Amino acid sequence: MRPIFARAACAALCLCLSASASETLRVVTWNCLGLQTGSSAYDALVDTLVRLDGDVVLLQEISGATDAANVPLLASDCGYAFSFVGNISGTLSGGLRTAILSRHPITASASWTAAELSGDPLANDITRDIIEVVVSVPEVCQPVALFTVHLKSGSSNTDRFRRQVEQQRLKKAIDLRQAATPGVQVIVGGDFNEDTDNAPFTDTWSTLPSGLPASYKLGTDVTFPVTYDPFGVLAGEGLQYVDATQEDSTTVYSTISGSGNRLDYVWAPAGMVVLGDEVYDSVDDDGVDGGPAGNVLRKAGAPLAAGTSATASDHWPLFADYLLESCDGTRYGNGSPATFALVPRAGSASAPALGTADFRLRLLYATPGASAILVLGVAKLAPPDGFALDPFVPGATLYVDFSTAVGLFPAVVDAGGQAEFTLPVPNKPSLVGFELETQWFVTDTGAPNGVGAMTDAYEAVIGP
Repeated sequence: MRPIFARAACAALCLCLSASASETLRVVTWNCLGLQTGSSAYDALVDTLVRLDGDVVLLQEISGATDAANVPLLASDCGYAFSFVGNISGTLSGGLRTAILSRHPITASASWTAAELSGDPLANDITRDIIEVVVSVPEVCQPVALFTVHLKSGSSNTDRFRRQVEQQRLKKAIDLRQAATPGVQVIVGGDFNEDTDNAPFTDTWSTLPSGLPASYKLGTDVTFPVTYDPFGVLAGEGLQYVDATQEDSTTVYSTISGSGNRLDYVWAPAGMVVLGDEVYDSVDDDGVDGGPAGNVLRKAGAPLAAGTSATASDHWPLFADYLLESCDGTRYGNGSPATFALVPRAGSASAPALGTADFRLRLLYATPGASAILVLGVAKLAPPDGFALDPFVPGATLYVDFSTAVGLFPAVVDAGGQAEFTLPVPNKPSLVGFELETQWFVTDTGAPNGVGAMTDAYEAVIGP
C-alpha cells in the first residue's frame, strides 16, 4: 500500500507519522444454553449475534443432536456463510457440544477427542470435544486458528482435576496446529468454568482423585503430580485473555447472571493488539458511550430491548476486536506506534462499485490516554497503471467527485476510537479498474509521539 500524503505535505505538517497495514477480527464467545428454534430464546440469540456483528462466533452448550443440526440454520439467520459443530465423543459430555460460526472461509476444522490428543486409544478424560477451525481472513497472510472449549463445570476437587487435564489437552491441540501450520495465529475462547478471582490456585494431585465417573479413563500421557493452574496453561502458550467488562464499566466482569462470576474468556497472542472488548448485557445497551470513555464497542443496528440477554441465556456473550497484520506490512514514517486501521464498515461492500452512493469505511484508532481526536482524510483515484494523482498538486482533479473539491474529509472520532465516513463512487464506466485510495491523519496529544498518527493507505479496486 502506498502512502497518499505526499512527502512535501507531511513535511509541511511537521509530523513524524507511522502507519501499518492491518485488518480487524471481532471474536465473540458465548455459552448460548441451546438452540431451541421457534422459541423466544432463539430469537433473542439471533438478535444478539446480529447486534454484536462478530466475524467469528464461538458457541458452547449446543444441546443434543437437534441443536447440532440447527447450527447451520443459526449461521444463516445471523448472516454467517460458514459454520462447524463438534462431535459427541466418549461418555462424559452429557450430550453437549460446541460450535463455531464464521464470516470468513473455514479452511480446516477438527473436533478433538481425548484419545486423539493423548495418543492413548483408551483415553476418555475430556468432557466435551475441543473444536478448532482455521479461517482465512482477507488481506491477512497468516491463517487464524480458533479453538473453543466448554470445560468441566463444578467446584469440587474432582471437577478441578478434570478441568486441569482438559487444559492440558487444549495445549496439545494448539501445539499440533502450530506444528502443522507455522506462523498460525491462535485465538481461544469459551466457557472455562473458573474465575480468576478464585486465585491463588493450590490444588495438587499425586494420584487420581475420588469421585471420577466409572467411564473416566486418564490418558497414559498424563503424569503425576498434576497441579491446578487453570490460567497458566494458556499463558505458557504465549496467550493472554482480554480483561473485558460490561458496557460503561471498569469493574463489572461477570459473564453469568446471578452469580457475579467471570467464567468466559477470549485468549489471543500477547503481542496481538486489542482494539476493545466488552461483556454484552442488553440492559446496558443504549447505543452511546455513557462513560467511562471507551468502555463500549461499536455494534450493528439499533440497541436491543433490555430483557433480550436474560431471554437468550444465563451467560452474557463476551467479544473483542483484534488487529491483525495484513500481507502488506509496510510502515510509513517513524513516529507513533499507535494502532490505526481502516476497514470496510459492517454491511458495506468490501469494494466499491460504480454509482455506489454509500461506500462506507470504518476508522479504528487505539492509543493510551487518547484525548479529543480530530481526523483529516484524503481520498483519490489511481489508474490501473499504478500512477496516482496527488491531491495536493493543483490541477489533479480526478478525485473531485469525492465529497469536496480538495479531497479533505473532517470527522470526529468517538470516545471509543472509531468513526465512519462515506465516499460516494462516481457512476463513470471509465473508472472500472481504478483504485480508490484513502488515508487519514489523527491529531491526538495522547499519542506516543505527542502529535498524532497516520493510517495505512486503504485501497479498493472499483468494480462495474
